[in-house]
Amino acid sequence: MRPVRNTFPVNLLLEGKTVLVVGGGRVGLRKTHALLEAGASVHLVCPTALPDFETLPIRHTARIFQSSDVAECALVIACTNEKAVNKAILEAARQAQVPCCCADGNWAEGDFIVPATLRTPDLLISISTHGSSCRTAKEVKDALARRLTKCSPGVLFVHGIDTAIPLPAHDLLSERLSFLSGLYGWCFLTTCNRTELIAWAAPELIASNILQHAFHLPTTAYTYQGAEAMRHLTYVLAGLKARMIGEFHIVGQVRDAMEAARESGWANGQLLRAYAEALQRSQALRTAILPQIPQLEVEELALEGATGRIVIAGTGALGRATLAKAQAMGLEVTMLYHRHPIEGVPCLPLDHWQTAIQGATRFISALSIPEPYFDAAALGIPAYDLGAPRNITGDSVCDLDDLRSAYLARTGAIQTILKTADSVYEELTRV
Repeated sequence: MRPVRNTFPVNLLLEGKTVLVVGGGRVGLRKTHALLEAGASVHLVCPTALPDFETLPIRHTARIFQSSDVAECALVIACTNEKAVNKAILEAARQAQVPCCCADGNWAEGDFIVPATLRTPDLLISISTHGSSCRTAKEVKDALARRLTKCSPGVLFVHGIDTAIPLPAHDLLSERLSFLSGLYGWCFLTTCNRTELIAWAAPELIASNILQHAFHLPTTAYTYQGAEAMRHLTYVLAGLKARMIGEFHIVGQVRDAMEAARESGWANGQLLRAYAEALQRSQALRTAILPQIPQLEVEELALEGATGRIVIAGTGALGRATLAKAQAMGLEVTMLYHRHPIEGVPCLPLDHWQTAIQGATRFISALSIPEPYFDAAALGIPAYDLGAPRNITGDSVCDLDDLRSAYLARTGAIQTILKTADSVYEELTRV
């Protein structure tokens, strides 16, 4: 059995340094090519050498090895076809305190080994089995080479939908994604109104639609890559893709998602740098659009178009402000109180809401409670939720974001804000 040695990986800086190669056969030729790629100055010592050496920029001393050959060398590689000669080279190098590699059965007594290596313009990948199997190392290297030739440098990629979609556990999704060649890093973003896969991936993988299929979103999902993906992520972080323009909570949600991906080992450096760049750009967009977002009194929006008698739940500051606006409009009001009734106004305890809503035309909740108390379907009349967090469950309820967004759309403010954001973003990308 071949010996096994624990090794420590290093990348040697050999530019301009002399490396002695003893042996002019196929192994010596392979080592010489690798050394020249690393910028080393190769001194070949051997009586005869393969003709291929003649075209290489090396110094060839055509004789048998002498102990003095190791002097002033950074490394020695012994690769003759005689084990005893390689052993003598190793001993001479050790006497001169020069690291030596033996490319035969003496390898375990040497100072280093040369692993199977794959070099591209941007990468240097080495594979070692600690000496146990050179064939396995070569097979792994060849497999990696085949995969790398199919994968271009990555680009930012976003695939998502503007709603919350139940997903499998993130660990299960990541196990599925980890086998995809060309997927270098990814992050899952799930919020109350957004579900996205944010990734750094090869264009070939994106074009194959395998990523989109693996994420299993509805057919209405959107897909962006490259510059368009960066723009989308920037606008999301700026609150420009939220139901309420300028919404700020998304920043923390994306940050937490990226941090979770980083801790899990899913997010690579390029993806994290793209996120940091999008965050920086989003801050410039926020600065520009915030002055254009109207400061609205939501109680006025909730009362818009109301007639007859309405019900207001909550007697705190927001509830009292809503009451005052309703009275100024000449509306009849019934209040529901959680703790304190309001004198001079029809008031019922909160749990008497079923009585209060009989004959009412609108229900407005202005409570400050941690959990929803009402259900829109059970109320059976138009329901407006001014509470934060929400007080009313159900799809038909109109909440703060709905009221604000409807106002911005109705007044044309959204178009003005988006035009400003587009102008600022274009300026950022020109710099």
